Amino acid sequence: MKVAVTLTIFFIFMTCLKIPCFADEIWEPVTGINETDLNHIAIDASNNNIIYTASEKAIYRPQNNGNIWTIVFSTSAEDNVINFITVNKGDIFVCTKNGLFRSDNNCLDWKKIFKGIGDKENNVAHIAFSKDKKIYIATDSGLFISSDNGVTWSKDFLEVAGYGVRWVEFLDDIIFIATEKGVYKNSGSGWRRTFTTTREDTEYDADITDESLRAAKPVNSISINKDIVFLATDSGIFVSEDKGEIWKSFINAGLISLKIKKLICKDNFYAATNKGVFMFSEQEKLWKQLYKGMATKDTRDIAVNEDGYLWAATKKGLYKTKLLNIDDKGYNLDEILESFNNEPSIRDVQKATVEYAEVNPDKIKAWRNSANKKALLPNVSVGLDRYVTDYWHWDSGTNPDTLQKGKDAVGWDVKMTWDMGELIWNNDQTSIDTRSKLMVELRDDIMNEVTRTYFERRRLQIEILASPPQNLKLSLEKELRLQELTADIDALTGGYFSKCLEK
Repeated sequence: MKVAVTLTIFFIFMTCLKIPCFADEIWEPVTGINETDLNHIAIDASNNNIIYTASEKAIYRPQNNGNIWTIVFSTSAEDNVINFITVNKGDIFVCTKNGLFRSDNNCLDWKKIFKGIGDKENNVAHIAFSKDKKIYIATDSGLFISSDNGVTWSKDFLEVAGYGVRWVEFLDDIIFIATEKGVYKNSGSGWRRTFTTTREDTEYDADITDESLRAAKPVNSISINKDIVFLATDSGIFVSEDKGEIWKSFINAGLISLKIKKLICKDNFYAATNKGVFMFSEQEKLWKQLYKGMATKDTRDIAVNEDGYLWAATKKGLYKTKLLNIDDKGYNLDEILESFNNEPSIRDVQKATVEYAEVNPDKIKAWRNSANKKALLPNVSVGLDRYVTDYWHWDSGTNPDTLQKGKDAVGWDVKMTWDMGELIWNNDQTSIDTRSKLMVELRDDIMNEVTRTYFERRRLQIEILASPPQNLKLSLEKELRLQELTADIDALTGGYFSKCLEK
């Protein structure tokens, strides 16, 4: 049974939502990268212009104001792949299947600073840095730690030795790791599992009673905001407000997919899934998809820089979108909504769409009523008979050899029949049911399309009003997009929308 997040969590979570921000939602594809299948993003906190994105085999960095992206790292071995990239104090760290690599901002010299024994130790999945300047790396063989900036390494022998570690994260002096079997925490007195990922392991954690946690899929990443710990798993988001002791299911309303790959918080809460990028609305308590302009839904990684751009590494390239802040423009909700009072409401647009497409439910009702009255009307048939046997005949009297013409014998009849069984069941009902099903499906498709287009247009209007484009090219693009959406609504309503705007 899923457990709702407590009010306390929402109160603390509001610290992540101090400023009402939302995404421009028009994803811009980043050009200049030779590959499209990208998996990772890393941003240099000291320089927002330095952004790294990685495919399975190579890392790219922008040059010439971002118009060209050059390869700064590539794997030489055929069986080697890039698992994770990050930037720490100007140094770039690359976790690969064949060890850990490091370079400075110039990316001219790369040095392998960790090489384990065997394939499991070599497969580095994640890296994290503690306050006491230690480096922690997660491998398929466990956790490794360096206290001398990667010169030497020691293995932390967990009680779960041999289990692969996927992620490392810190909360003050507490270490969290995500493994194949669950999430472990260490406050200085040893490792203890507090979150179980597979049902078969519950015998080792008898104190965990929440069935939803017992059945949870593997943890993909851990993120911490203030003192709240979030887990991105293959079966949704889990949250702990007591530093990882008790875990509860976070709200998943609005999420198309529960396979969460990455969570970040930057004036708002964002999730990367295999079905797109979602933003959490604290006011509505649901997730909203940010999809416009993105050619794919398969998102692998997301990041936000200090300039207010949300970046997404996807199966079909790198995308970015601007995060806007309405409050900075001095608008309030009532003023923004009042500016659209002259436009038809969504209900009026939907009604016009139904009438134009002739998919009104009353049409089916009229068919049913007509079919019910059919039994009251008879089947009428008219018969006409003509008797021609004696029309031409031989005279049977005084002139037997004479052929005579007789009278034309014509008979006709009218027949009316009623099938009273049709008062109970009419075969036409089957055909009407089929047509009704097809009409409902068509109406749903049309209504979904016009509703999505209507509110996409409205969001674009708000974005233009709240944050006017700063250059002519972007202004023209947004204006053309607004006209395109208006034309789409006109096509679905037979020109009704534009006619209302002209009044």
